Amino acid sequence: MEEENILDFNFWPSFADLMLALVLLLVLVLALVAAVISVGAVDLSQVDKNQKNMVQAIASSYGKEAKALSKDVFGISIADPKIDDVIIKNEPTLQQITFSDHVLFQPDDYRLNPRGEEILRTVGAALKQQLPLIKEIQIQGHADTDRTGRFQSNTQLAAMRAIQVFEFLQKSVGIDPAEHLMSATSFGEFKPVQRSAEVPYNSEKLLQDNRSPELKSRNRRIELLLFYKL
Repeated sequence: MEEENILDFNFWPSFADLMLALVLLLVLVLALVAAVISVGAVDLSQVDKNQKNMVQAIASSYGKEAKALSKDVFGISIADPKIDDVIIKNEPTLQQITFSDHVLFQPDDYRLNPRGEEILRTVGAALKQQLPLIKEIQIQGHADTDRTGRFQSNTQLAAMRAIQVFEFLQKSVGIDPAEHLMSATSFGEFKPVQRSAEVPYNSEKLLQDNRSPELKSRNRRIELLLFYKL
């Protein structure tokens, strides 16, 4: 009899018990996903607020309002009200500050002009207020396809300009790269404004994106990329 009782005992859970366990597991997973999404939304909301504060601080330094060029893209005119000398683009965790070709340097030169120093000092002051919120700063130098007359290549010219901005932010503004990660790099003429990482690119498209003086002017630029902490 005892042997029969042992054989009759079912070690496997019933179908109802198994389904209940699966439902409970699914509810737990959904709750965890919702919690993660909720935390992310709060963080991104705060980043958006910090980015807008940055835009407002720079514009206010010149007694102006930032002009909305499109969704999350703002222009600030400094010398000429018809020209956006500084363009700021806000993305979820990235803020891109673009300085137009004429505000920082003379043509074919890597030395900051007086107005360029003044603009970088103003932007740097606003940046210093945000440093606790930023995990990395990248300075990118860009050029058009016109050959430089003073340097070995446009890549070298753009690199020296990016390094010049790096050193100004370090020495004159007081941003310590040992404490706040900061880098300088050059794309030369190979990353015009119109280029997208999602679309195949080649030399023909590069020439097309530099087909006019206006397009070349847009491509000659320094970009300051600010990566925000979550």
